[in-house]
Parts: sequence; structure tokens; C-alpha cells
Amino acid sequence: MYGGDNLGLMGGVSIAVFLGGSQVLGVVPKALAEGDIIGKTIGEELQVSTMSDRMTTMFNHADAFIALPGGLGTLKEIFHISSWA
Repeated sequence: MYGGDNLGLMGGVSIAVFLGGSQVLGVVPKALAEGDIIGKTIGEELQVSTMSDRMTTMFNHADAFIALPGGLGTLKEIFHISSWA
């Protein structure tokens, strides 16, 4: 499960996992999916209403979290997951 784009490090990881034969689920806010801002989702795509819904969905379905170097959004997500845990 990942944020749903094919860009950057997470995109590279999702592509490698998918090509390796594992299931991949991208959780994407509808506005980003419709705007074609994030590129193509690798594997299955689950569209949610907001970024907050995205975080909640990922939190409720994941067993663990790994953060790769990213931007301010990644930092925000690290703090969200840490505080919720």
C-alpha cells in the first residue's frame, strides 16, 4: 500500500514490488487522480475523498509504515502515523 503515484522513490518501489509479482494498492485522493498530477498508479487504485481520508485508510489497512525521503507531505505523514500509534 502506498500513496498511489509512480514518481520518486515510492513510485520506484511500487513498480519493483509490482513487477516482482506482489500486490500493490495505491490510495489516492480523487482530486489528485482526476488532475493527473501524480502520474499512473501502479497496481490497484483506491480513490478516497481527501488527504485525511487517505491517511486514515492507509493507517487502518497497513501492518507497518516505511518513509522514504520526500517532501513536507512525507514529514507530515510521519508525524501523523507516529501520533496515532
